[in-house]
Amino acid sequence: MSRLYLNLTAGSWRQLRRNWKLPASPMLMWQTLVPGTMFSAMASVQKTISREHLAKANFRNAVVVLGYWRSGTTLLHELLCLDTRYTYPTTHACMNPHHFMMSEAAALARGGASMHRPMDEMEVRSSSPQEDEFAFLSLGARSPYEALLMPSILPDALKLTDPRDLSPEDEKRWREIFVNFLRGVSARGMGRPMILKSPTHGARVSTLRELLPEARYILIARDPMINFESVVRMWKKMFESYAIGPMISDDQIREAVLQDRPRFEGKLTAGTADLPANRFAAIAYESLVANPLGVIEDLYGRLELGNFDPMREVLQAEMNRRSGYKAKASMPSAAWQERISQEWAPLLTRHSALA
Repeated sequence: MSRLYLNLTAGSWRQLRRNWKLPASPMLMWQTLVPGTMFSAMASVQKTISREHLAKANFRNAVVVLGYWRSGTTLLHELLCLDTRYTYPTTHACMNPHHFMMSEAAALARGGASMHRPMDEMEVRSSSPQEDEFAFLSLGARSPYEALLMPSILPDALKLTDPRDLSPEDEKRWREIFVNFLRGVSARGMGRPMILKSPTHGARVSTLRELLPEARYILIARDPMINFESVVRMWKKMFESYAIGPMISDDQIREAVLQDRPRFEGKLTAGTADLPANRFAAIAYESLVANPLGVIEDLYGRLELGNFDPMREVLQAEMNRRSGYKAKASMPSAAWQERISQEWAPLLTRHSALA
């Protein structure tokens, strides 16, 4: 993974420049014409030599973890992915979607690279489960993560989560990139059902239900008042890592998050409203942390994910390994708490009922 620029193809850089009217600076031209062109060529080669494997992809019985940023989606995703009867997009795959089918086996055999997430210092390895949104961004799909490079566009970029809100051309391309990337993930996973996670998926469940018609969905939610500052810190740390444009203030990030969350929740509710009980479950982050084995065993039963017994010992061992970690939490200022209480009132009420 490139710490500064991520691994965008030439087409990805061109669409960013076109859609946000970025000036053709030497750095942008270099990224487009040199590494971008190289990544584009790799993607073409991968598609050509992997065609037979891609045709055998399995999209059945997928599991999709939903939830707003910093709600515990990563924790839940990583715990579920301990089940070897499933497969998942690795960090190597998501950061190198143009060549992972050719390079991942060797990269993971060497142990892979290791880093710490900028927002919480959690270790991430090449083999770790990862959110697929990074792959979509790198391959040229419209994504709210375009704001990682240009923080000032955050309020508008957050509106790119739902493919149905895009132009017909951009929506078509998003669907193609989504399907093609997951074909590769499935092929690398030998056709096992996939476990997917990206906070952005919560706003696009309606589209996912078309593309993954048999998928089960798990929503994890965290106290929105506590979650608020954690999301602000996440965007700030990610900007510090990847931005090529001017930074924005913490209050500008807060305003963008405050406005985005109700829109996100509305799309999430609409997309999951009529899912049957064996295909949708909602849990509280606080409950998962307090009783991980009990909560996940319950999910296995409700969503018919398989026999839980093989997971019990490995899950307990993983929680023992994580026992020293404590999530960072800070409350918003009194002024922001008042605004959150007013503008997120329905969300706060729903979480109280869930917890």
